[in-house]
Amino acid sequence: MDNTFEKLVAPIKELNELALKSIEEITAIQIKTLQENAKISVESLKSVNEIKDLDSLQGYLSNQVEVAQSVSTHAVEDAQEIAKLGESYATNVKKIVEKSVPTA
Repeated sequence: MDNTFEKLVAPIKELNELALKSIEEITAIQIKTLQENAKISVESLKSVNEIKDLDSLQGYLSNQVEVAQSVSTHAVEDAQEIAKLGESYATNVKKIVEKSVPTA
């Protein structure tokens, strides 16, 4: 009886472990992005205080364009990484289900 129950529960446990791992990986990406964006925001606010004349304003604005491009590039990279995680998750779920479902 216990063996039958274990066979029944094993795939569910595998799926839960896989989901947990996926959530942890995605959360790590989100935390990293949040930290990077917070740092960028603080640095930007510090840079505003350095504006003293037209030249420093022009330098600040040029830098902001670079910052925006960098943030955009990182967002695309993060989205690609999350998409890969999603694909991997789906592949692993399929393997677990195929392994657990008896063939006719």
